[in-house]
Amino acid sequence: MQKSVRYNEGHALFLSVVARKEGTKRGYLCKKTAENSRWHEKFFALYQNVLFYFENEQSARPAGIYLL
Repeated sequence: MQKSVRYNEGHALFLSVVARKEGTKRGYLCKKTAENSRWHEKFFALYQNVLFYFENEQSARPAGIYLL
């Protein structure tokens, strides 16, 4: 089992573009914030074992990345 992953920002941006176009699943989910415990709607895209989330569907850069 792989314990670490190395990637640079360019690679992450490329994968996020692919995920938004060809991802297995794409859509809006609610994400709970840590600072004030409120729920905010974010756009998520799943590509292979990487889950990207964006502020909205038109955002150019992912706001976060989860490795699954």
